[in-house]
Amino acid sequence: MADERPTNQKQAMQIAGLVVTACVITNIAFYFLSNLYFEDRAAQFGVATSEQVFSVRLAFAVFTASIGLASIIAALAPWSVAHAITGAAGAMSLFGAVGAFSRGMTPVLGASLLVLGIAFPLLTWRSLLRARAAWSVLIALCSVYGVVLLFGAPKVRGILGIGLWTALIIPGMLTVGTVALAMVSDRYREQS
Repeated sequence: MADERPTNQKQAMQIAGLVVTACVITNIAFYFLSNLYFEDRAAQFGVATSEQVFSVRLAFAVFTASIGLASIIAALAPWSVAHAITGAAGAMSLFGAVGAFSRGMTPVLGASLLVLGIAFPLLTWRSLLRARAAWSVLIALCSVYGVVLLFGAPKVRGILGIGLWTALIIPGMLTVGTVALAMVSDRYREQS
């Protein structure tokens, strides 16, 4: 976008290098720690198959790669990434509200998701127009939603029938969105 302030080539390479290094180190550590976990688990629940172990490691790699890639892109284009993530959070919340109402889940969940599904796009739109109040509420909403979904990831996993690491991508992306929103705070300073 024309509104982006491009990061110079050297800074972009440094950020990408740090993120990739962190992802690689994290995956190496997870590989060895998962060995310990599956060995300990075998005594109580039986030996896990190599396919189960591989699927857990692959899910973790997808988790770290997706959050890492989003972080690199957010460092290069924080304005666009922040508003894309918050807009997507609104759309997904609306889909979640429809699912909650249609499956007879607690009405509070459906109503909360409906409110979030309406609030996120409106706040994103106002933030794009550089309304400081909308930006500040959006950053707070994005961070709180991320924390709620972090602790709610086991429930999300069970409802959607996905793996835990896959469910953790959602709060990870909301965290990237929160940081990206914080990175563009200087664009709202002249607004009262």
